Amino acid sequence: MQLLIHITNHEDTVNPILTKMMEAGLHGCSVVDCEGMLRALNEDSVDAPSIFGGLRKFVNPDRQTNKLILLVLRDEDVSKAVDIIHEVSGDLKLPNTGILFTVPVTRWEGVSKD
Repeated sequence: MQLLIHITNHEDTVNPILTKMMEAGLHGCSVVDCEGMLRALNEDSVDAPSIFGGLRKFVNPDRQTNKLILLVLRDEDVSKAVDIIHEVSGDLKLPNTGILFTVPVTRWEGVSKD
C-alpha cells in the first residue's frame, strides 16, 4: 500500500481529479486545506527571514490555502492515480503546478484490502 499525496494551489483541478479517481474505481480520497512555507513566513512579518522579504510580492494574497489530496492505494493502483493527476493538472515539472509523492504504508485500518 502507498499513501499518495498531491498538493496544488489550483483549486479548480481538485474536483476533476476526484471525479476521475472515482470513475477509475479509486475511492477514499481526503482533501485538506494547507498552507505553504512562504505564506506562513509571510504572515509573520516580524520574524520572517530577510530572504523572504523579496519573495513576498510573489505570494498571491487572494489565495489563502492550497489543497492537499490524500489517498491510500494498492501498489498496483499508484500509476493509475498519478496518470489521472497528470491528465488534469498537466506536467508537474512545470512551475506552479503542484507536487506529488507517495510514501509506503505499513499498517492500515478501515481500508478495504480486497
